[in-house]
Amino acid sequence: MTDNELRSQRETILVTLLLVLGSMFILYPFLDAIVLAIVVSYLLRFGHERLDSRLDNELLSSTIVISAVVVGLVAFLYFFINNFFDILSQFNQFTGSLRSGILSAVDFLNLSEQFQANVESVINRVSDRATNELVSTFASIPTLLIDVGIFLVTTLFLYKDRNKLENQLRSILNNIPEPERGIVKSLLKSIDEIFKGVFMTQFIVAFILALVAGMGFYLISMVTSPVPFIPLWSILIGVAALLPLVAAFMIYGPIGIYYFMIGDPLKGALILIFGSVVINVMTEIFLRPYIGSKQMDEHPLVIFLGFLTGPLVLGFKGIIIGPLLLILTKEFALNYTSGPSSGSSQTHIEGTAEN
Repeated sequence: MTDNELRSQRETILVTLLLVLGSMFILYPFLDAIVLAIVVSYLLRFGHERLDSRLDNELLSSTIVISAVVVGLVAFLYFFINNFFDILSQFNQFTGSLRSGILSAVDFLNLSEQFQANVESVINRVSDRATNELVSTFASIPTLLIDVGIFLVTTLFLYKDRNKLENQLRSILNNIPEPERGIVKSLLKSIDEIFKGVFMTQFIVAFILALVAGMGFYLISMVTSPVPFIPLWSILIGVAALLPLVAAFMIYGPIGIYYFMIGDPLKGALILIFGSVVINVMTEIFLRPYIGSKQMDEHPLVIFLGFLTGPLVLGFKGIIIGPLLLILTKEFALNYTSGPSSGSSQTHIEGTAEN
């Protein structure tokens, strides 16, 4: 290949990268839906392979998988829209009861009238903010439907055409000149391995938290009095562990507050302390970084920062993008500082395995 041809190919690569960045700018408002679609497409492909191994019918397996996605999504939207005002009414009843319980506790402690007024003002602001968020969510249904449409179409296309997309990607890579080809292949392989690692980390942590939550609630029942629906709370906390940071508090928080309101402060305090220390703090500081470091052969500090700061900065999409960016930055800083011609363009997994 002549120098002019090589320079032309590299200029083409640069223009392509600029166009990709421009496309990401356009797609950024819908990146949550796209990232979720990528995750779900992985699940669908896994479920399809398992189902097809039993049915031995590609068309029937695809039909079942796609139908399950469409029916599940339609059922969720129907439930949300149809029951929204009931949910809002129940939420207002809960916040009203919570306000009465807190004010009764403040009055029982014989605190000053100014302090009681400040507490009531804070409760009202928090309640109004939460209600406004629910109402704004309902008002943004057209935007939500756009996100749902993007999610559904992207999921189905990635699920259906994954093999075709992989073949096209290989064809593009074969036309990239060296040493850029080695770097791009290394980058894509690292992204794939890290994505799988993040995916497995989230599900392993969710499974462990469901078990730990069940044992914790059971021990609290032994110390105080029985806690009903322990399996249900455990499953919900496990599911909430898949979401950013404090989602689990939305499960155990109201339970603990409820027992305060009905006159069982010991049980309420134990549930809130157990949830805050074990389910939130210990999970984010120790459990998730440890599991992530084992899954991705990475230092726990990088995992901790990725999973913690990613959702805080980018929301839902940060669950995947946060760890991915930090790990790739660390990998390139260590493996490519001597330049692409040094032959160090090994993937994250390969490089770690050799150390």
